[in-house]
Amino acid sequence: MKKIIILITVILLSVSVFSQKDPAAKAILDKLSEVTKSHQSIQVDFKIDYKNIKDNMFNSSEGSITMQGDKYYLNFMGVETFFDGKTQWNYVKEVNEVNIIEPEPNDNDIFNNPKRLFTIYEDDFKYQHISDIIENKVNYSIIDLYPEDVDEDFSRIRLQINTDKYFLSSATIFGKDGSHYSIIINKYNTSIKPQESVFIFNEKKYPGIEIVDMR
Repeated sequence: MKKIIILITVILLSVSVFSQKDPAAKAILDKLSEVTKSHQSIQVDFKIDYKNIKDNMFNSSEGSITMQGDKYYLNFMGVETFFDGKTQWNYVKEVNEVNIIEPEPNDNDIFNNPKRLFTIYEDDFKYQHISDIIENKVNYSIIDLYPEDVDEDFSRIRLQINTDKYFLSSATIFGKDGSHYSIIINKYNTSIKPQESVFIFNEKKYPGIEIVDMR
């Protein structure tokens, strides 16, 4: 699967701002991480909007993910991804094929390690608190993350965090090539108790399936 995680202009800030990590932003991000890690399981319904400024393109796709510790089940763009903490199965329904890999434990690719979206700031980013807003009587904080690696293919990530309940409301990735991805969380469920089988691909349920084992 291609990386999905990469407004129109990059905000220009002084070098002095980039050289430090904003304490106000860190306090909010730490609380988000703490609350996220406190939940045994999380189920999220989301939408990803893609915009390419240069080519005047726009599309939108919806998906869902269930997470429990390091395990997850992701359903997005016709691909179901199962991960039991060690093995990852990527099932493509259209061709009835599953690819099997074993991701590196410290893989930073969000689609190999989706929970990184909630703790991504902890490594390799500077961050700044931009503003606080109220929408539909809900309080949000806007925080920008800037990659310390100047060779990254994106310039920043903007997070909108619900500070009433401390969960991520949206994340927008600003690509250097003019392509932007916005991940909008439509539903956030922390009371779900998934069975272990949710995170394991059962090939017996898919007659005639082609298995590509890349381990």
